[in-house]
Amino acid sequence: MPRKTKSSEDYHRPRIGIDLLGCETSPDKILTAIASHHFEGEHPPLFTIFGTKEIFERVSTSEDFFCHVVTEEITMEEDPLLAVRRKKDSSIAVGIDKLKAFEIDAFISGGNSGALLAKTTISLQMLPGIDRPAFLTLIPSKIEPIAVLDVGASVDAKAETLLQFAKMGIAYQKARGVSHPVVGLLNIGEEKRKGTPEIRKAYEILQTLNTTDPIDAPTFIGNIEGRNVFLGNIDVLITDGFTGNVFLKTAEGIAGFVLDQMQNLGPLESIPGIRSIIEALKNRLSYAEYPGAILCGGEGIVIKCHGASPPEAFIHSITSASRLVKNSFIEKIKAELI
Repeated sequence: MPRKTKSSEDYHRPRIGIDLLGCETSPDKILTAIASHHFEGEHPPLFTIFGTKEIFERVSTSEDFFCHVVTEEITMEEDPLLAVRRKKDSSIAVGIDKLKAFEIDAFISGGNSGALLAKTTISLQMLPGIDRPAFLTLIPSKIEPIAVLDVGASVDAKAETLLQFAKMGIAYQKARGVSHPVVGLLNIGEEKRKGTPEIRKAYEILQTLNTTDPIDAPTFIGNIEGRNVFLGNIDVLITDGFTGNVFLKTAEGIAGFVLDQMQNLGPLESIPGIRSIIEALKNRLSYAEYPGAILCGGEGIVIKCHGASPPEAFIHSITSASRLVKNSFIEKIKAELI
């Protein structure tokens, strides 16, 4: 399906690439949801969709969609590095190549995380001063959503790398409109002497984020215990990918367990509005309500949706990607790294 000739308006519209393959959700449902959704704003996104010929024959789209046919798919079971090297015409490989060539402004996938990480690391130039990429995701809190990184890209990280993660998290929250993001370091206690030698070293290095002007509020406020993260006293939570992934999935599991238990209300059923309160809480804690994890560190905006994400999660990721493009997210990261 050829794209229409671009007008002057189109040059202001974010060009978002969507990978329909490799996740548990039906590609037809994802594409149908995107095609039928009304994206608000003066400059709604333009789409490049990566999928098979059969999908595009089943689902109709508008002139804002360019359907790029690929012939290969990377499954969840495949070795990530071997897959991206062998399957040059897979949706992940072609999508990242399009991002590298500046033919799209952002790429969203619900496919193999390792393959997405490998292809991004191989093909995209790393940002100045960044040694390793990090997955950044938003989690709810009592106040505003918190950016957590890393949640799985680098299973271990040096103290210097954690400082890089902090700067990328700060840039992300600034792109969301947070004027002075506050950073915390995930640890087993609040005292500076707690944690592994590398975490204690990170505590000291992260102090460099704070200004010497006593009038200004500090950027790094120290260690944060897991139970205190959701109080909302911070905007950015820093940790290595192993700990971050365990923390995130444990939090998701506990939230799901509590919500399941709350469905059996018993005598509480008679309380006015109790069901609506539970539904509102369920929506707030659902990962579908938050954009996917952003793979930070490379010269391009890459978002990884949960493998079992419903179509609504892709909608939220598109909205997030569009905002990051419009707010010059990559340039903001570079500015923080200077």
